[in-house]
Amino acid sequence: MRDRALSILLAAPLTVLLLTSCSSYGGSNNRSEPSVTCDDALATVVERIRADDTAGAINSEIDWLSHNCTTEYDVFADYASTKGSAEQFGPDTCDSLTQYIGREAIALLSEDGLCSDGTAGSPVDASTVENQPGGEIAWNEAVNYAGTTQHVCGPLAGSGNSNDDVFLNLGRDYPDTGRFQIVLWDIGGVEPIPHGTTLCTTGEITLYEGVAQIELKSASLVEIYE
Repeated sequence: MRDRALSILLAAPLTVLLLTSCSSYGGSNNRSEPSVTCDDALATVVERIRADDTAGAINSEIDWLSHNCTTEYDVFADYASTKGSAEQFGPDTCDSLTQYIGREAIALLSEDGLCSDGTAGSPVDASTVENQPGGEIAWNEAVNYAGTTQHVCGPLAGSGNSNDDVFLNLGRDYPDTGRFQIVLWDIGGVEPIPHGTTLCTTGEITLYEGVAQIELKSASLVEIYE
């Protein structure tokens, strides 16, 4: 996946920067303080990706990074390839990415909001939801109201589907058992909803393997607040 994602960036002919080492723009005999480090080069190409500046100097910069700074190049490659996947399919938990990419790349994705650490205080995983529409209970309080009918709100942290059934995870994403989930049975699918969007719905709160949920049969029963 990584090589395929980077091939788009590297498709144009590459002009190697006039750099001869990982630590300096100068020649091999230059013993002055380095003007460019591998960390600098990594930061530069990451910022270009974030700014969608992929048509110019980035090609030669990536080429220089790959030849002179192997470790930093691997970080960039992991970041760039996973970023594309997260933007297309939605972010995952940062911990779940450790089996695929390194911690430094995960930290960059976290800065972009493209993975969640799943702990209290993260943008999507706030411990409470203030000023909710109508003053409903927060997603993380719903587990305390099992067996009652409530109006529950929370930020969308992730979604999934099984055949024609759709699962909307509020507060925390699957497989975190602290999440609140809206289950939409047999609806086929839903239009993409940006992560972090506040969703609300009303229904009886039940527990499934410790996860609080409300089960619905129509997507129209889910309120979306931009």
